[in-house]
Amino acid sequence: MENANDRSDNPYTQLEGYRVYDAHGEEVGRIDDTVYDAPSDVLKYVVLGGRIVPAERIEVHVEDQSVSVPYDAEVIESAPHIAHFSGAFDEAVHKHYR
Repeated sequence: MENANDRSDNPYTQLEGYRVYDAHGEEVGRIDDTVYDAPSDVLKYVVLGGRIVPAERIEVHVEDQSVSVPYDAEVIESAPHIAHFSGAFDEAVHKHYR
């Protein structure tokens, strides 16, 4: 992903620090980082404790600065750690969250 996560262009950095709740409503941590693909203008991932979570299915609650994800804590905890972004990495992450 060329130009991915250029902090100056990333409009999603405001999500960093938001609490994250799993599919059961349990808090599983806070967003450490956001991965934005500038060429496609898409938030690709949120990073939680070094683990990647696909952003396409997150639900953002601005009023209480939280995010809900449709995954169990165990799925998040066993997700791939942030790595060099490539098509193979994207595929591995999405395969994990199926």
